[in-house]
Amino acid sequence: MSERPTSGENPAQMIKIDTQRFGPMEFPEQSIITVLEGIIGFPTLVKYVLIQRPNDAPFYWLQSVDDPTMALVLVNPVLFKADYNPRLPESLSGQLLANDGDITLFAIVTIPPGRPQEMTANLLGPLAINPKSRLARQVVLDDSLYTHRQPIIPARG
Repeated sequence: MSERPTSGENPAQMIKIDTQRFGPMEFPEQSIITVLEGIIGFPTLVKYVLIQRPNDAPFYWLQSVDDPTMALVLVNPVLFKADYNPRLPESLSGQLLANDGDITLFAIVTIPPGRPQEMTANLLGPLAINPKSRLARQVVLDDSLYTHRQPIIPARG
């Protein structure tokens, strides 16, 4: 098969989202991540794209395809909590069609208005993503080692 579409072949479908934060953006349809059962607080929003902008490193944006006004900030929790290694449900790999090592965990970040130094991450409800299958699920952990308001920036003292 040729690399470039010829007449009769269907080129990669692009989706356009007029995002509230970044303005109009285009993404390949195959970049859509389906969040099984949605995210807590947003159960009907299940289609997202993951955006990594160089100026926002190490943060990612999880932009809803279903609602262009909704985007969540994500971060790899190991970057600020090196020992983060929660026990995930055994059923998760099957749900996300994942093999060992396929799942990446992200923490959802909360940034208080005007006080970015007080941002926190939800370590009790990480988002598990299998980038190969483009499936994800928010996992609710029952683990007293973690909190839903883990400071990202250490307090000065």
